[in-house]
Amino acid sequence: MNFVLDELEDIQKVENYFDRLFSSVIVEADEILYEKYLKARSKSGFTRRKSGKSLVRIRGYIIPSDVAVVSTTGIPMVPRIASNPAIQIHDDNVHIYLRLASIGSVFSRTFIAVAESKIENLRGRIKVEAHPILYGIMPYECVEDPRVDPEDPGVLYHVRALYRTRKSRVFTFQSHVKNREVDKLEVISFYSKEWGVFLLQDYRDTFPINRDYMMIRPFFKDRNFGVMAVGPRDGAKVNFDEMDVIPELLPSKDEYKTGGNASLKLSASEYLVLYHVVDNHGVYYTYAALFDNSGELLASTETPVIAPKVGVYSGGRPSTVFVCGLALYDDKLLISAGRDDEITLIYEGELEEIMEKMKFFEG
Repeated sequence: MNFVLDELEDIQKVENYFDRLFSSVIVEADEILYEKYLKARSKSGFTRRKSGKSLVRIRGYIIPSDVAVVSTTGIPMVPRIASNPAIQIHDDNVHIYLRLASIGSVFSRTFIAVAESKIENLRGRIKVEAHPILYGIMPYECVEDPRVDPEDPGVLYHVRALYRTRKSRVFTFQSHVKNREVDKLEVISFYSKEWGVFLLQDYRDTFPINRDYMMIRPFFKDRNFGVMAVGPRDGAKVNFDEMDVIPELLPSKDEYKTGGNASLKLSASEYLVLYHVVDNHGVYYTYAALFDNSGELLASTETPVIAPKVGVYSGGRPSTVFVCGLALYDDKLLISAGRDDEITLIYEGELEEIMEKMKFFEG
């Protein structure tokens, strides 16, 4: 099965590609993952606390009216949403991958555009010019939540939610970005001895921890919650048989779901991963975890790195802070996040302070 689409402008080929993806879903795979979840739940003894104080502070923000974006054919696109951004820093140059919606669209019909800035301009009110790189193509499609590969900055991951049938399908893709262009899509696929290569039915919040391991967030549609799993990968293929649900990162009794946000390489053997917890009221909290190069969880913060603060903003979904970007600059940790499904916030904090809050687990 060919899971690569290399002609994004050919509508008929896109339709055929999505047909192949839909036909490659193995719904029964969710039951195997659910059994792994039940086993992991019995091992979980880690408890998170929900402090109202964040470990990082707001450095800057982007509101939709401060994003100037023009389509490939030169038509202005007026944003009403500029949220859930990934961030990439090289020297003093910053690339911000924004999830945008036009003035007539909603959060379930977004696309991704890239903006460039200088690090010194990433303070206060930030105004940018953005260039679309990943459009929505089908009428039922939403392009969401970019993430930069922590090992290869030229590779961008993103989600496509396909609301085509009564039960939607949500897939994660990788693309290579060069000169503000994307030449192809490759869906993140799974392989097992039983089914060969296939797709899960819903796995947003999926991205590499490092070169060899992927963070996956299977969402159990019939049970209406999601968990975090880690599996070995060969490029865009994940070994399903060796995927493990992580006990310490499971939702607790007062939490609705958990999911990964972004990964940052700290050293040859350590990776910082931010992840979110959604409580039973729908409020998002962001925590930090430390993984090694073999995909093992080493530690996690017990209190949030980011806790939503009243009075910062009030948008489409209050008390929602959703991180998609993580970078280091001059020993400062920069975090890019969407706020209330509407605007972008850039946070700044001390990596050392976050590491001091880690609780290490016994091996």
